[in-house]
Amino acid sequence: MQIHSLRTFYWVTRLNSFRRTAEALNISQPTVSSRIRGLEQELGVTLLSRDQNLALTEQGEELLEYARTVLRLTDDLSFQRSADASASRLRLGANGPVAATWLMPLVERIERKFPNLRVEIEVNQSATLLRHMCSGQLDIAFASSENQSSDLRSAKLGSFEMVWTAAPGLCVGRLSDDDLGRSPIIGYNWDSPMHSSTHKPAFGLGRHRRFTQSDSLFMMIRMAVEGAGLALVPKAAVRRELDSRQLVIVDLDTRPESLSVSILRQRTSASTLVKTTVRYAHEAMAEYSAPTEQ
Repeated sequence: MQIHSLRTFYWVTRLNSFRRTAEALNISQPTVSSRIRGLEQELGVTLLSRDQNLALTEQGEELLEYARTVLRLTDDLSFQRSADASASRLRLGANGPVAATWLMPLVERIERKFPNLRVEIEVNQSATLLRHMCSGQLDIAFASSENQSSDLRSAKLGSFEMVWTAAPGLCVGRLSDDDLGRSPIIGYNWDSPMHSSTHKPAFGLGRHRRFTQSDSLFMMIRMAVEGAGLALVPKAAVRRELDSRQLVIVDLDTRPESLSVSILRQRTSASTLVKTTVRYAHEAMAEYSAPTEQ
């Protein structure tokens, strides 16, 4: 019984899809099918019910527990055997605030430390990154969603100071909370941890006739520059726009809450590469953290 076959079987049960398993393991879908079929032939049992959305049979349930144990022991043994071996790939995820601030300096530092490393970067919403971490499609992610998976480790890196910004001339003077609700707002979608901070004022009594929503921080900043409305963004992400007076900070009676950022990684991952990335990420975030977090 081959380890790679057990690993493939494990991920098929996690992702409930031969196609997604092939993508996660970077192999072809026929290879996934061949490995599962080989396991069934070797054991003389049916592991998955193909006509019931890949439901596990009784024998499949038993093998899954065995596979989990074997893979956990194998990962531990692999770490002990090659703790300092050169890693070949790092699948890294980052949300918008991280991508707009310290992601590329971090990546460049990692690449200098590991010159033969291939870095695969995904910039996406925190909720999506968390799902991709749980499905094994990422090795490490920097996100603001709360981790509820026992398969992942989570450690807080720091917090971004959040500010309301707008194009010069859109707002004059200090705004009360009621004034904010009567202003055009660029808000976050439902999956964002900042959703309520932008939707609550935008949909209160006396709300402005215009509301814009986006799942991209970069697009929100661009639209704020174009005068579409007030945007609640990390101050560190708009340093250039503030310096060039493309945007100004809008003072409000109620100070926005900061946005916490955590690093997520697989619980079984303990390689030198992962440990180095975690350390570099803490150092990178320290430069951008909100004053209250220092």
